[in-house]
Amino acid sequence: MESSFQRDKHAEFALSAMVSMIMILLFSAIVAGLTLMMIEQAFMESRSQSVEQSESLNSIPMVLTLEMENYDSIDNTNDRIYIVFKFPYASSNIPDTNVKWALICDNGGATTHSHFVALSEGDFDFATTLTGNALDQNAINEFEPHTYYHMILRGNSPNNNGECDLEEGLAASLVIAVENGRTTEIDFLIPDGVENGEDLLS
Repeated sequence: MESSFQRDKHAEFALSAMVSMIMILLFSAIVAGLTLMMIEQAFMESRSQSVEQSESLNSIPMVLTLEMENYDSIDNTNDRIYIVFKFPYASSNIPDTNVKWALICDNGGATTHSHFVALSEGDFDFATTLTGNALDQNAINEFEPHTYYHMILRGNSPNNNGECDLEEGLAASLVIAVENGRTTEIDFLIPDGVENGEDLLS
């Protein structure tokens, strides 16, 4: 009679094995779920970064013409630079006010060994298509891909853009930046005897 109340060791082993198997399956399911979540998050971040990078790369401004439109040898009241540009890789239209320009001039003194770096800046709100006059604020609101545009950059008056004074022998840089996009920098030199219409890219 007592033998019938003895523990069944085989049943205990089977029950323990079953509980262990259930725990292993639950743990594996949790680990698999967490792994899938991590992979999904990584792919989402990668996609977001690739979209942002693609948009950034697409908005590279390409300058085709950089000329001295008007040279004022007295001061910078009437200094003007003519520029032709386009956005060949843009995947969508870019607001003209989202494109900024800065003209950096090193008006240093060769005799005094001092340097005066001046800055003029503005946006491309005055740009027009090639059929426009390059100075019409209301001509367009956006830049379309593969379309040619032009604009006249003024050093100071009448737009009060800054203090960059273009003069012979001047080393300068034109920086064009697109908001949330890319930046283009062009270094150029104002040659001695510069004339209106002179190519500054060569």
